[in-house]
Amino acid sequence: MASPTEQDCCPVCNLPAVWNSKDGGAWAIACPKCGNFDIGWIAAKTSKQFSAIQAANLSGWIRENQGVAITESVLKNLANLRTLTVGEKAEKILVRLAQKFPKPGERLDLSGGVHLEFLAIGRAVDNDELRFLMREFLHEEMGLLLMHVIGSGLGADENYKISPKGWAYLESLRHGNSDSQIGFIAMWFDKSVDPAWTAIEAGIRNSGYEPLRIDRKEHNNKIDDEIVAGIRRSKFLVADFTGHRGGVYFETGFATGLGLPVIWLCRQDELEKTHFDTRQYNFIVWEADNLAELSKALQNRIEATIGHGPLTGNALS
Repeated sequence: MASPTEQDCCPVCNLPAVWNSKDGGAWAIACPKCGNFDIGWIAAKTSKQFSAIQAANLSGWIRENQGVAITESVLKNLANLRTLTVGEKAEKILVRLAQKFPKPGERLDLSGGVHLEFLAIGRAVDNDELRFLMREFLHEEMGLLLMHVIGSGLGADENYKISPKGWAYLESLRHGNSDSQIGFIAMWFDKSVDPAWTAIEAGIRNSGYEPLRIDRKEHNNKIDDEIVAGIRRSKFLVADFTGHRGGVYFETGFATGLGLPVIWLCRQDELEKTHFDTRQYNFIVWEADNLAELSKALQNRIEATIGHGPLTGNALS
């Protein structure tokens, strides 16, 4: 792989992309499909060896985590991203369509390069798979999209709009799991923050809910499947960004997409490192030597945001 120029292709999806050098030997990539991300030189060479399915999964992950920095070590984990089911791919496409075209009845013009974003969002390997997800699945099978064909033959253009059934489906996603008694915890799996885990657990229990952190639960399935299922079963999510783990950003984004309330936490000395897209949120900022305050602040925030839960608090704050 030669030294990159502005005419090089994206190291993930192989479409023409712009490369800009950064300090430390990394490159800032601007790709019409994957979007914007940074990547190290070794990682860029390694990603060229991904299979078509691996590349589709990675492209979708990057599109949902814009501005992410991919190093060689990060790429090793991303090589094993789970391939979504057909239903999960279609749901991601539908949600993104509603975000991009929020006016009900608006016709969705995916001509030109616009469809490339949806190739990534739907983890589609190629245009044939994207067409299947939108035409055969979302339109014909599920009735969540309406299709309008302009022209005929090879020059025909397919436009879509979200159907009334599709808008109702999206509304159901936003309600989350209102009957749940679970507060899902997304945080760094590291001994340095274990004391904070104890305080967070106490805050959730004292507000009347059951805390769930996946690494503390026995499971036989793949860890990412368990995380997705756990979030879907939850009433809200508590996200601690100390350590700035990619998984915490992913889990928070997934919960937000489902319409679950998110309580944002970060240790004081780590707050300035949070991604700029998260700084609009009201973080509970905690200090390692005052975890009782973290527990109480979390309890108060949960009760103010969601209300006191049905369970009896049995943890000391």
